[in-house]
Amino acid sequence: MREEEEEVEEGEAEIDRLPVDVLAHCFFMIPSFADLARASGVCRKWKRGVKLSLGRRERLSFVGLKMDDDSTARVVRRAYALRELDILKICWGCHITDEGLYIISLTNCAAKLMSISLLGMTGVTDQGVVKLIARATALQHLNIVSTFITDESLYAIANSCPHLKCCTIIFLQNRFQYK
Repeated sequence: MREEEEEVEEGEAEIDRLPVDVLAHCFFMIPSFADLARASGVCRKWKRGVKLSLGRRERLSFVGLKMDDDSTARVVRRAYALRELDILKICWGCHITDEGLYIISLTNCAAKLMSISLLGMTGVTDQGVVKLIARATALQHLNIVSTFITDESLYAIANSCPHLKCCTIIFLQNRFQYK
């Protein structure tokens, strides 16, 4: 019996003996979502560890990543402790629309968000911003540069964000409206 146990132990990698919560702590230290995605594909235990590590993150940044509404919402949904969310479009990176903001507004962390950056999200309009802002009542920092919002979003921000300290807004003009 003792020989069988030794054979199993010899065949099993050291890392496979770690509990899921210890794996999650290790995965928490990995900043790259691409690396986390690869790690979650190793086995079921690692997949659970990656999911747990996402839940502990207070800050998510999708800078330079190709993310869409579904993939972004899926990650944000698992980030229970999330306080800062950066969705920036650099080159061909993120492409979030009003639908994605609506799904994010339904997550558990939406009310705890203190900082949101939607820099360059040209698929974002008043419809998405108003829905997200209505739930993000703890918001202190907001960056909505290069989006297609109007005064409607500004009124929603003024009415829904009593703790707002810094707001950066640059309007994009709709090129189809001529005055």
